[in-house]
Amino acid sequence: MAGRGRPASATNEILARMVQVLENLVQNTEPAEYRGISSFIKHKPPKFEGKFGLEGVQRWIADIKKMFNTVGCHEEYKVVNATYMLGGEAEDWWRFASQTLPQEEGYINWEAFKACFLGNYFPRDLKKQKVQEFLELKQGNMSMGEYVAKFHKLMKYWPHFQYEDGDEDLCAQFENGLRPEIRATVSVFQLTDLATLVNKC
Repeated sequence: MAGRGRPASATNEILARMVQVLENLVQNTEPAEYRGISSFIKHKPPKFEGKFGLEGVQRWIADIKKMFNTVGCHEEYKVVNATYMLGGEAEDWWRFASQTLPQEEGYINWEAFKACFLGNYFPRDLKKQKVQEFLELKQGNMSMGEYVAKFHKLMKYWPHFQYEDGDEDLCAQFENGLRPEIRATVSVFQLTDLATLVNKC
């Protein structure tokens, strides 16, 4: 048989190359814009349909960000992966919003998406309301554990929380909300690390 056509070794080499090409095709069936999405979905990220309350919106962003870290998601795929999990009204919102955001190097930056997303699902007036609630927080009749939990829950809305040098201001705010007798006890230490201050209370 080999005498009538190519030598057997040449035929085997061609077959081996064809197998290699087919394997490469199978491995690269995901379109480039969705590369890595199957790995992302395998970890069961939460869906968002636009119906969560304020806490749910923040939690969805935090959960998606945690997924990025888990799967080692590259910056250029973050928005594609996150928006793949949008459904219902949120998916409709994204169809419009995606046309308004600038693209850097062919993709929408995660921080730009997050700002746009939170601007829509966590409007500025509600954010101001949460900031005010944080600034007026007092321990009152709450136990220390309850006060700490409430403080941590609200502090993410405070603009100073976004900056690394804001820890001193957070400590001052925390102390300000303590009951007078507890505040008098811990203020003498003049602590500027929130975790240390909480442990002293």
